[in-house]
Amino acid sequence: MADEKNETDSKGIPLKSEMPDFPPVWIFYTVMNIVFGCVGFAIAWFAAYAREAKITKADAQILLIKQFDLGWLYLGVFVLRTLQLPLSVALGQARKDSKIALPDQHVYKVMGAEGSKLGYVLMETEGALGDFNRAQRALMNYHENFPTIVLQYLVASFVFPFESFICISLWAVSRCMGAAGYKGSVKGRMNGMLPGIVSMFVLQGMIIIVALKALK
Repeated sequence: MADEKNETDSKGIPLKSEMPDFPPVWIFYTVMNIVFGCVGFAIAWFAAYAREAKITKADAQILLIKQFDLGWLYLGVFVLRTLQLPLSVALGQARKDSKIALPDQHVYKVMGAEGSKLGYVLMETEGALGDFNRAQRALMNYHENFPTIVLQYLVASFVFPFESFICISLWAVSRCMGAAGYKGSVKGRMNGMLPGIVSMFVLQGMIIIVALKALK
């Protein structure tokens, strides 16, 4: 079932943003990243590294990374992942200011003499066409996150192969569940999202562990 829409102005733009007034977008996004980052690091440390058998094996791999001065590679992957946050904040703030709700990603204006009298062009949200638009958006969500998550998976796997496999598998299953839910409604995109988010930050935690130990 498609999501209910807010009241709109004469050109079809919602009168109120679906994003909350408080807290500010940048604070919410930053706090969430810090919280999940700490949770991911803790899980990575205690589940993937801080066991006697694991420490011996991991430290041997980290020593090799250190010998080739590749700690910077791991730190660079972490920086690349972290600096996606300002992009998300900018988009979130723009979405809030414009009052444009999901799944819309663009607002189109009809040009020409008659165009000024018409409303803006947004996505269809009802029926089979609405399902199609949301399914397309779910696929794009996957593509947008795929390069970074795969990069994290590859570098983390060199030191923590099994744990990285578990994380990437949970992330992939989470994305499939979210896509199936998103097809039916915008709120459905949250289906199975939490395990995928945690898995992504656990991979990040593994990368931080390697970077810290290889660069000290």
